Amino acid sequence: MHPDMHPLIVTPLYPPAIGGAATYFSMVAPGLAARPEIDQVTVLTECLPGEPAEWSDGKLRVLRRLPTRVSVAHRSWAVRAQSYALTQWWFNAHFVALARQLSIDVIHLHTRYHGRALFAALRRSNIPVIANLHDKLTEPRGLMAVADRLLCCADSVHQFVLRSGYPTHRCVSLPLPLDVRLAQSGESVADTHRGYGLKSAPYVLFVGDITARKGVYDLLQGYQQWHAEPPAQLVFAGANWEGVRFLRQVQRTPGAMYVGPVPRAEALQLIRGAAVVVMPSHSEAISYVILEAIALGIKVICPPDIPEYERYLADSVLPVVNAAAIARALDAAWNRTDSPAYPLAPHSPDRVMSGLANLYASVISQRAQPVADQPRA
Repeated sequence: MHPDMHPLIVTPLYPPAIGGAATYFSMVAPGLAARPEIDQVTVLTECLPGEPAEWSDGKLRVLRRLPTRVSVAHRSWAVRAQSYALTQWWFNAHFVALARQLSIDVIHLHTRYHGRALFAALRRSNIPVIANLHDKLTEPRGLMAVADRLLCCADSVHQFVLRSGYPTHRCVSLPLPLDVRLAQSGESVADTHRGYGLKSAPYVLFVGDITARKGVYDLLQGYQQWHAEPPAQLVFAGANWEGVRFLRQVQRTPGAMYVGPVPRAEALQLIRGAAVVVMPSHSEAISYVILEAIALGIKVICPPDIPEYERYLADSVLPVVNAAAIARALDAAWNRTDSPAYPLAPHSPDRVMSGLANLYASVISQRAQPVADQPRA
């Protein structure tokens, strides 16, 4: 094991920002910092209003130096384009100097960040790079000249990478870490319900980014076609990237409500109180919300084309994402009496942190080898 490693995690999403990647890195960063072979963990992320530019806790340091781009919704196309250009400029102007100043050994990159200037800065740093694919929205071949390894969080992502022609020996699969202990701390379910104005009626819950790709409009239409006994609410929680269009559709749907972006601790309390958690995404690698619901014993409706869910939760998987299929799935889940069963052991945080530390050590050691001794791409 390589001693005293100092990884740099580069991600646009880190708490208090919300989203699957924010959940992932909120466990990975402190989990790695707790390991004896890790000397320091630095997180490079976006500036957020009210958050300090630098924050430290023992071996964990968070630097908010990057332009605000992905972590805030409700931004116009022009503002997002400007923030993309600013992000590329920042990487071109500052990244290499920062990485050298911090004596970084390995870069763990969330692939939501991409672009020529970023990739050029990564190459100039001459530091090993692990590119973390959380979804199938990034073209893997574009990372071939940048990443020493592609880290895949799910079977579907691994298959997607291999189909792209990416070299097999440079792909690594490691499940998402899962920890729902926050659900047993902080506010109770009843307090959370009161805080968000939920009625006493049972509810179906969607937690995630509010986008058409996540199936929110299909879910609204399917909910309108479903007739639950007793009547059920439909609750949406997450950052609204659809803006007024989504809000109007919710207002036109009796029984539906939107509670806005929700911190993870409160999202877990909402999950605990739900009758069913549904994720009708059109394109999903694997859903943190579904895994959290399963860990809390809540019934789920899963998106299609996820091998892990089809393998273990076949009765809870949507065959397609449309209103009719969602209405049928809601009816089936509502009348199901058993809780979902799924093997959660591979998602143990200790197991995942050990796998990440071993991966870091492997790429650092391989970079240290003479070029002639390294495996060909």
